[in-house]
Amino acid sequence: MKKYLRPAVLWTALFCIGGLAQAASFDCAVARSAKEKMICADPQLSALDEQLDASYKDALARSGAKPTIRQWQRDWLKNGEVSRCTAAACLTQAMNTRIQMLDTVASSATPAARWHGSYVRFANGVRDSHSADITLIGLHGNKVFATGSAVWLGPNAAQGQVHTGEIEGVGQIKAGKALFDLDGCTATIALTATGLVVQDESGCGGLNVTFIGDYRKK
Repeated sequence: MKKYLRPAVLWTALFCIGGLAQAASFDCAVARSAKEKMICADPQLSALDEQLDASYKDALARSGAKPTIRQWQRDWLKNGEVSRCTAAACLTQAMNTRIQMLDTVASSATPAARWHGSYVRFANGVRDSHSADITLIGLHGNKVFATGSAVWLGPNAAQGQVHTGEIEGVGQIKAGKALFDLDGCTATIALTATGLVVQDESGCGGLNVTFIGDYRKK
């Protein structure tokens, strides 16, 4: 199950999303959350915080897909590994990993940028009642990052018969398709004129959960 932070704990949102602060990405004099105080007390974390800010802003500017990159960063802040960190070592690893990912976001001038976007599954012309959404980020080196979730609603959904699935990780672009093999979760994604289609998916969720289908760009 994913864990969510209270809005006050989303320390990085102050600079990554709003771009409101300089230096340690926020004013340490008014630091409130445990993470903010940890960053202010650690010069290495403070420097990483600034580097993360710069990497995010660079990715945002060159991607040509600001809404997608901005939402991707928000989701990472709330649901990513950083949300579970309670120690400096964990924060250091999470921030370094994120910086590396942001630094590989494809420029709008490259073919990989065509993969940037957020998509929602449709069925029979309307949003699928068994909802599924996927965000794709084109990366350098013919790679694509994917993150998404899917839901299956059983006949007794009101009583809790709901199964979920997730996909998250980096796939390889081959012959115009993105191929994913993520610890047993496999999928093939191809772009279409209106969005994308997910094919040959398996192992990405609970019983009856699937990402297969046609998606439209949000």
